[in-house]
Amino acid sequence: MKVEVLKPISYCFGVTKAIDTALKIREEYKDNDVYFFGDLVHNKFVIDYFKEKGIKVIPFNEENAFNQLERFKSDDIVIFSAHGHNEKYEELLKLKGIKYFDTTCVKVKQILNIIQNSNREIIYIGKKRHPETFASLSYSDKIYLYEYGKEFDFSQLNSDNPIVLNQSTLSFLELTDIFNIIQKNLPKATIYDEICGAARIRQENILKIHDKFDLIIVVGDSNSSNSTKLFEISNSCNKKAKTIMVANLDELKKIDLKEFKSAVLTSGTSTPLVIINEIEEYLRNL
Repeated sequence: MKVEVLKPISYCFGVTKAIDTALKIREEYKDNDVYFFGDLVHNKFVIDYFKEKGIKVIPFNEENAFNQLERFKSDDIVIFSAHGHNEKYEELLKLKGIKYFDTTCVKVKQILNIIQNSNREIIYIGKKRHPETFASLSYSDKIYLYEYGKEFDFSQLNSDNPIVLNQSTLSFLELTDIFNIIQKNLPKATIYDEICGAARIRQENILKIHDKFDLIIVVGDSNSSNSTKLFEISNSCNKKAKTIMVANLDELKKIDLKEFKSAVLTSGTSTPLVIINEIEEYLRNL
């Protein structure tokens, strides 16, 4: 099969930094129990890799987060995920004398800083159960969630000039439609388009494929927002090609690919290169 790999591929800068940081922490604190508070990144292969290195994962549950944090011991090491977190979590660990590390993505930090330093009301567009959304909503008492895929009640606002921000891993195409709705209702709103640059480039590249291939493969974890957005964009915009999303080679092998002669590979920003390389080699040998 003819195969092309769209660049950029695999990890973005933020994921690379988070993984490198976690590796250094594991090496430095060999005799301590090290924990991820929530998945470091949304990729099962990456999380399993760190579990093999002895890092334990505490599944993030926003409603029970403080109770979960209370259970850590003084000599435990806690690593916060790349998706951001409530600053009060750090305050609790400081009171308990527990060492922690922050791997929040630079792009997410930029968004959190805007929220924290704003005196205006804020409309935040995001997925309700995503950790980045939880983190962002915790940074202001004047922030309103525009839940992704649902209508927003503009009457709850007290001003006509809010700031508009968004989860960094959404689809830029769908966000454009939401921004238009907001501008129609609030012409004075200040809109920040805060899509992650690495995610946006991949989304734009998917739109440039046109009819060159008959199969488009998005390699990414189903829990990865930017991976699922790549799949959704491709599936809706590339009508003459079949789009599939797989997490690894084992999942791909379960799919009958006999009818396809050419494929293009893209990936989410937390997909390991080793998985992409395995899939590329497999396809080339079909």
